[in-house]
Amino acid sequence: MKETERIVNLYKGLPLAERLQRIDHIQARRFSKLTGTVSEIATEGIIRHLAACDRMDVNPDISAVREIIDDALNGRRVYAEAAEITRAA
Repeated sequence: MKETERIVNLYKGLPLAERLQRIDHIQARRFSKLTGTVSEIATEGIIRHLAACDRMDVNPDISAVREIIDDALNGRRVYAEAAEITRAA
């Protein structure tokens, strides 16, 4: 039998706040302070980023998470539209 190596993302089943905490505690703290529409914009952007990272088997980028939160605070939705929208990170 041929053995294949698999990369398993152990954090995939964790809530979004927990995943952010493991990526960067500073951004997790910033994210936890968001409310209302700003929180919704940031959540959608971060979920899309994490889903893309999972698909490509790469680690999430701290600066990308920081930029998503900054853009949400400024009321901007800045992320690529996906053909299939994934709601679970």
